[in-house]
Amino acid sequence: MTPLLKRTRLYQRLKHWRSLLFRPAYRAANRKTRAEFVRFRSQRGGRGLWTRLVPGRPAGTALIVSQYYLPFTPLEVTLAKAMHLAGYRTAVLGNRRHDFLRYYWLGKSGPVHEFSDFSDRDDSAWVDGQVTSLRTLPEWLALEYRGAHVGRFTVASTLRHLRVAKLDFEDPVVQRELRRILGASIRFAVGGALALDTIRPDLVLVMDRGYSGYGEVFDLSLARGLDTVTWSMGYKSNRLALKRYHAGNERDHPLAPSDDSWRRMRDLPWKPEYGQAVRQELFECYRSQDWFSVVGTQFDKKILTRQKTWEKLGLSGERKVAVVFPHILWDGSFFYGEDLFEDYTEWLVETLRAAAANPRLDWVVKLHPAHLVKAKQVRDRARPAELDVIEFRIGPLPPHVRLVHPDTDISTYSLFEIADYVVTVRGTVGIEAAAFGIPVVTAGTGRYDRRGFTLDSSSREEYLGRLASLETVPRLTPAQLELAERYAFHVLFCRPVRLSSISLEFERDEIATPRITVHCRSRQEWSRSPDMRQLAEWLADGKSEDMWTGPE
Repeated sequence: MTPLLKRTRLYQRLKHWRSLLFRPAYRAANRKTRAEFVRFRSQRGGRGLWTRLVPGRPAGTALIVSQYYLPFTPLEVTLAKAMHLAGYRTAVLGNRRHDFLRYYWLGKSGPVHEFSDFSDRDDSAWVDGQVTSLRTLPEWLALEYRGAHVGRFTVASTLRHLRVAKLDFEDPVVQRELRRILGASIRFAVGGALALDTIRPDLVLVMDRGYSGYGEVFDLSLARGLDTVTWSMGYKSNRLALKRYHAGNERDHPLAPSDDSWRRMRDLPWKPEYGQAVRQELFECYRSQDWFSVVGTQFDKKILTRQKTWEKLGLSGERKVAVVFPHILWDGSFFYGEDLFEDYTEWLVETLRAAAANPRLDWVVKLHPAHLVKAKQVRDRARPAELDVIEFRIGPLPPHVRLVHPDTDISTYSLFEIADYVVTVRGTVGIEAAAFGIPVVTAGTGRYDRRGFTLDSSSREEYLGRLASLETVPRLTPAQLELAERYAFHVLFCRPVRLSSISLEFERDEIATPRITVHCRSRQEWSRSPDMRQLAEWLADGKSEDMWTGPE
């Protein structure tokens, strides 16, 4: 069967009807996904996605490297509409399952390709050789195949699949998973290269560029000098963030400002109300529990007074408080910048040992609240990997070090009320805390470090030395606070796209189900929608690294 035939609507409909006829499980799954699609299509602007926006003579082709997560598909279709307005025809590299195709067909997103259309080669002998010979994390992270960082993607994807804090490269279970994922990464690299040769896109759009299945095409696109763009969820409902990548910024976080953006922020005449707007926005997001709702970080959390927070955590208020915010140990590893420690696990272990050795501070270790939703999304009942690390590598914590579990009802905002210091590798919490004048200790690059308002280190020894005498560090100076406010203002108000053509919200259920409502019903409405105009202009520009939506 040729890939060309497989991409036709007739073939896919026949395949779908056959599956409905002979596969009861398929019928049951289809009832659910079809009902959701009908609900989506029947809303006020649902059929507006059918509107043709591609010009008569397209300026080029944009390739969407699709997520394998059905609730995000309407977002990809909406981004395709922006690409159409920018003058591109679109194609999709992803999943041809019928429940995905319904949305792509509705949005006229172009042909849907799969990696297997181009190659199913896995180079098993080479894969076996790597799995049996590579025994350290640095060796795996350095592993490349035809220009793609397959080792990095394989390790990140294996950690995420096994949901463990660290990989034991001698463990047969780990080796089996590494072999499977590395084999898939090779297929993605080979198939991705041939896809780029065949489709010949001028623009490539990717989301999770740090995992296998996405990162390979991201790397290959950069190597070919293609216009390579990432999209990600914003910090609250109805927000998206986009960034353009090239060989010089490939390790930067999507919200890290380019040199040009940071110059613009530094040159912006500053007013006290801008800093106040930052803190008010943070408060409102936490009060409404809409802070990173995509992973439900603040669902069912309460903002408490300083006194109540002290009491709930068992703090006397007599000593200064340092709050450690660990990253999820298996999630988003090796995406951005460079770490002082080998991985998030080694950072956590050494940080907790340093905390235990400094009783002049009260230490609060706040495990990431996204654990709850992420676990429910994959039906994982295991406890957070951080607890295993603490139990087996640290042991009982001393009285001046308190552990706060993900299911606490204490809002993170409450911790800003009591924190004198914040410790993280590069978490968003560092931006928030600094905007309140709290000194932030970092342990990695690639985001907001070295902007003049954080305590950054060039070595592990320097970092641990900071923790050993952290209680002597004063609050941020007015000049440092202003830099922190400028950075936060950039992240909150200048970079995210404020959606108006659609609404993007999240159910307060166990898995933070995305709910997308389309508002545009005609070509005129699409072309006049502020978010579509901003997206189309930025995509058509093809040069600006950051999509800038803030004040001039």
